[in-house]
Amino acid sequence: MISNAVLSINSGLTDFRTNILLRLVLILCTMLLLAGVYHAEPFLLFSLIGIAILLSIQIYLLFCYMQSTQREMESFFDAVRYEDGARRINTRFKQSQHLKVLWEELQTQLQQLRQKNEELVRYYSLLLEKVPVALVVVDGEDGKIELVNSAAQQLFKRSYLSAVDQLQDYGAQLALDIQQITAGEQRSSHLLSDQVSIAVALSAAEIQLPGGTKKVISIQPIQRELDRQEILAWQNLVQVFTHEIMNSMTPVASLSKTANELLLTQLDNHGSADEALQDAQQAIHTVARRAEHLMQFVQAYRRIANPPQLKCVDIVVQDLLMDVCRLFQVQAGERAITLECTTIPEHLRLHADPAHVEQALINLVKNAVDALAEKPHGHIVLKAYIGHGGNILIDVIDNGAGIPADKLEQIFVPFYTSKREGTGVGLFLVKQIMQAHRGSVCALQGENGGSVLRLMF
Repeated sequence: MISNAVLSINSGLTDFRTNILLRLVLILCTMLLLAGVYHAEPFLLFSLIGIAILLSIQIYLLFCYMQSTQREMESFFDAVRYEDGARRINTRFKQSQHLKVLWEELQTQLQQLRQKNEELVRYYSLLLEKVPVALVVVDGEDGKIELVNSAAQQLFKRSYLSAVDQLQDYGAQLALDIQQITAGEQRSSHLLSDQVSIAVALSAAEIQLPGGTKKVISIQPIQRELDRQEILAWQNLVQVFTHEIMNSMTPVASLSKTANELLLTQLDNHGSADEALQDAQQAIHTVARRAEHLMQFVQAYRRIANPPQLKCVDIVVQDLLMDVCRLFQVQAGERAITLECTTIPEHLRLHADPAHVEQALINLVKNAVDALAEKPHGHIVLKAYIGHGGNILIDVIDNGAGIPADKLEQIFVPFYTSKREGTGVGLFLVKQIMQAHRGSVCALQGENGGSVLRLMF
């Protein structure tokens, strides 16, 4: 196509030069004729005037031709500059077959180039929108947010952001990190959603555009992966511990139980006067009892060594909360604790495993009941609603002493318990259940005291 265009240009220039040359030859001939007539018969005024007029007309026509050519070339190059494929060259140029071919070929080429550019724009726009990573484009000079892709809109639950300062709503640390992060740097931060802190990984790159430097920042939530890795590590640790403890304690429990039975038989046969034999029997009995308790303790921890297998269905949340409240109605009544269930909207539905979610709520309500054991007029609220980010939240709220700020994260760690006879399994099991539902659980301090345990789906 380009070679054809070059040939057409050369042919067009040849026609133009030929046309100019012919016009100049005619003008020269007319001037020679005028000079010859003037020298031969200087008094033939009318002939001189006629030839002079003819010469003037020829010069005028040459001037018009060159002006017209200049205008058409300007129009032609303007069409090329602005990619105006709809523009048409005028009739005189269409009479030149070479320029006509050139124009048609350039029109086709411009149209193809424009289509290619449009396809590239659509491709990059689609790529930006469909990439599953939240991307924010920030102006490198004034800090304005110029673009937020769909993944970022879903993350922030907002369709429009214009300035980095607006990110203060999601935590001061996140806004500060996005302002300070430099090209090629990676750092971790936290994003607040419905008062729940979510760990995110930030990375930045710079691009140079004619309008200035732009900073492209990716925001990748990593809280779920961190929780998954933490739970997996604890599961592996518990499996090793339970295996080793059970291997050691099983023969101890069996032998101590057998020894205890033998000593009891001896005491029955010889009477209870032998104090040494009684002391030995009591010691063996204590060993057997503690071994049995330890094995029960290990069995309890075996429950968290295997991740829950979910069977998700649509749940009417209000019915689920009412079922949990009924389970604790008698126990709460004995301790003068009132239970309340609230669901907004009333017919809120949740796609989850009902048995596991109920178990998670039972563990949380049981902890709340235990926390209110010494408090008169205890009150527990189970509240389900839709959060600001569109997530379904279930809060278990009590008016007890609350949880110290430095313990809000520790309570979900296995083996951690503040109860005298607790195992430290319950809340970790809740965390496992929520992680299996691709959700999260967190502990918050109540606005008016007490504590809030929040399940986020």
